[in-house]
Amino acid sequence: MAATPEQIQEVLALRDRKVGPKQIARKLGLRPAEVNNIIQTQLSANPENHSQPKKHSKLKECLVDSQGFDRFFGSRNTRKDRKGLSQIMVTRADGTHYLVTTFLIDAWCLGVKDAMGPRKVKTTDYPLMRENAYAHTMDDSHRTISLEQAQSVIYGAVDYAKRLGLDPHEDFERAKHNLGPRMDNLPRHEFGKNGKPYYFAGPYDNPDKIIAKLRESVGEGNFKYTIGMDLGMGTVL
Repeated sequence: MAATPEQIQEVLALRDRKVGPKQIARKLGLRPAEVNNIIQTQLSANPENHSQPKKHSKLKECLVDSQGFDRFFGSRNTRKDRKGLSQIMVTRADGTHYLVTTFLIDAWCLGVKDAMGPRKVKTTDYPLMRENAYAHTMDDSHRTISLEQAQSVIYGAVDYAKRLGLDPHEDFERAKHNLGPRMDNLPRHEFGKNGKPYYFAGPYDNPDKIIAKLRESVGEGNFKYTIGMDLGMGTVL
């Protein structure tokens, strides 16, 4: 059965709130393929709303959740960290709009677990979108960081995961354009948990495939994993 006009509007509204297609499908009782088709149809019809700049617009700000700031740039106290996740938002000015990209970082294993953008957001809508993004996923708080710091975490996570045989999220190649050219000599960070990869399975992962990659790259006994617990990791919001 085809999606109703009301469902289509709800899909697009949830996508604008940066909810992932699989989560949308589950919420609305649709198949993921139907949700993806609706989103792609909208992108084709309105490419200006999801464009990426030919030249890099002026940087407005880079944000990271407060726990992520502490992990990478602060006291590095991760005792309360049950997930290893951080969310980074990179925003550039584009006339009366902002170009917004978000990256969900799994510092323990997967690197860039999710990525979205750049997409156009009206300057008047941006403050609420920014607050909602962190309120829904990262305990309401965020900190401002430099572009160099943002790149250091994002590319550091990508490089770490690649050493484990794991690729970044499929939308990373598009999203990374908002980062600008990769800087030289970026600060380095520690990834993994207690010196080893720790894979914490999310609801839409393929655990068998990921664990097989870890066995191949670092060997049995040199990583840990948890499957079957839902700590609300979700996707980028």
